[in-house]
Amino acid sequence: MKTINILAIAPYEGMAETLSMLAKEREGICITIRTGNLLEGLEAARTLIARNEYDIIISRGGTAELLRKELNLLVIDVPLSVYDILRSIKMAENYAGKYAIAGFPGITNNAHILCDLLQLELDIFTFQNEEDVLPILQQLKARSYSLVICDMIGSLTAQTIGLNSIFIPSGSESLNTAIDDAVTIVNSSLNIHKQREILKSALTNDNESVLIFDPYNNIWFSNLTNSQSDARLSDMIQSSFSSFSKSKQQSFERQLDDCICHITKQSIHYEDENYTLLRITRKKMLFEENDKTISIYNDYEETFSHPNTAFNSSVFVGSVHTLVDKYAPASFPVLITGEIGTGKEKAAALLYKYGPFHNRPYYVIDCNLLSERKWNTLLKNENSPLNNINTTIHMKDVGKLSNSELSKLYTYIEDTNLAKRNRLIFSLITPDTNAENIKNYLTNRLSCLLLPIESLRNRSEDISSIATLYINQMNSLLGKQIVGLDAEAFKLIKNFHWPNNLDQFHRVLRELTVLTDTSYITADTVDMVLKQENEIPKFTQPHSASPQLDLTQTLDKITCDIVRIVLSEENMNKEKTAKRLGISRSTLWRMLKNHK
Repeated sequence: MKTINILAIAPYEGMAETLSMLAKEREGICITIRTGNLLEGLEAARTLIARNEYDIIISRGGTAELLRKELNLLVIDVPLSVYDILRSIKMAENYAGKYAIAGFPGITNNAHILCDLLQLELDIFTFQNEEDVLPILQQLKARSYSLVICDMIGSLTAQTIGLNSIFIPSGSESLNTAIDDAVTIVNSSLNIHKQREILKSALTNDNESVLIFDPYNNIWFSNLTNSQSDARLSDMIQSSFSSFSKSKQQSFERQLDDCICHITKQSIHYEDENYTLLRITRKKMLFEENDKTISIYNDYEETFSHPNTAFNSSVFVGSVHTLVDKYAPASFPVLITGEIGTGKEKAAALLYKYGPFHNRPYYVIDCNLLSERKWNTLLKNENSPLNNINTTIHMKDVGKLSNSELSKLYTYIEDTNLAKRNRLIFSLITPDTNAENIKNYLTNRLSCLLLPIESLRNRSEDISSIATLYINQMNSLLGKQIVGLDAEAFKLIKNFHWPNNLDQFHRVLRELTVLTDTSYITADTVDMVLKQENEIPKFTQPHSASPQLDLTQTLDKITCDIVRIVLSEENMNKEKTAKRLGISRSTLWRMLKNHK
């Protein structure tokens, strides 16, 4: 009997995990699974069907519709069952805010039936086409709804307007039905896949790489070589091409090995078809390869738009959401303050995403990693992001700079009009040694807008909503169907002190989700995990418990003890020790030698 070859394009990770499990239980079929939503899934499908023979494709929702429209191969759309919708409704019952169900008729028709049978009073809104999605969700937000139960397109759209969502995943029942339908159709019909060959030439120079994509987003021409560097460049371009092609911006920047790739996009029209030309030039990075001092992002990247990480954010819950909404459109500098793990980086990323320069690169400069040499390079090198205009620059953990470095930064900002040329975002860990002085300068002298983020222990009213969003996110990643925490489990979660705030909270919720195979996370599981957390040393503030100094000694000996303590706290790293003490490495070396 012929083996049926099925290509499955899963719009989210959880669907891929469940399909993989179901495939192992089947005989006579071979399922190739790739994860990708909409254009990303289309690109993956195009690449695979060009090299392999598949009988049929399985996908879901908008991705299935796009594959059906663009590819010459039969596509089975995974249905959403009443069980899938019911599980999401039960999860939403744990959410403290106002919520509704929004989706295409395949969702809302089943939702109406469920509400009638179970006598539930839920608000249900139907999308008749893709053009309805954004305006309906905007109306819901204006009417004080803070959460929607919807499919992938709805979830992604909700994220763009700062609305929380519970994504409805497909359960194993629905996926089994889709596989059965695929087997039935393949056994009763024959599908022929057409392949096309197109030749093209292009003139390029030795200093740039050129790639041309046809109207179907396949590579039509490339002058890349077989070198490892060009291979990595090709992988990077192809993985991001769907975002390049739909973006209105004409230039991008990506870090690759020891270079920064500057990419310009041009559209070429030929015989009523649109080809995309990408020209790539490379410039030397400011610092060594694998150095994490400066990170570069563009708003199409996974950090901001991946369905498993972006559309559920604790920043979208509570008062922080209001400030991000109001501050983002302006170009004024912003100071974000808060304890470790409160989500300052996420807030900064959202200020960029919804800000005036979102169509240009976003630079994150980690002040924890800035040595004196790096700092001088950052201020003086022509390739420094500080020389850009109309970009967003995040100075992360600015309190880690020494007094000397802070002075140089303040002078540079004032002398070069840095805050007027770019959107500046500063994040500051509080409370910390020099935090108040830095805050006073940035708010009073630089006129920064202040965005304080409360610790999780001071956001007890938000914990239920944040937990619901995190559990939904883990369900999508792991293919689970957990509804929430039982009552006793939630009390334990709410009463825990959470010294490392949202970072710790997210990690604990992930562990609880992995450990849970039932519909609800139990108090016993929570108790076990939180007891383990109490055994982990707390790092809410670095260097907060230094040994006591003997002040009866001479000044010289007291100074020696201070150097020894800081050196120990910095794990014998002399460069970091000198930076904290505000002295040069040569001075530190001399002090250590004199007091050996």
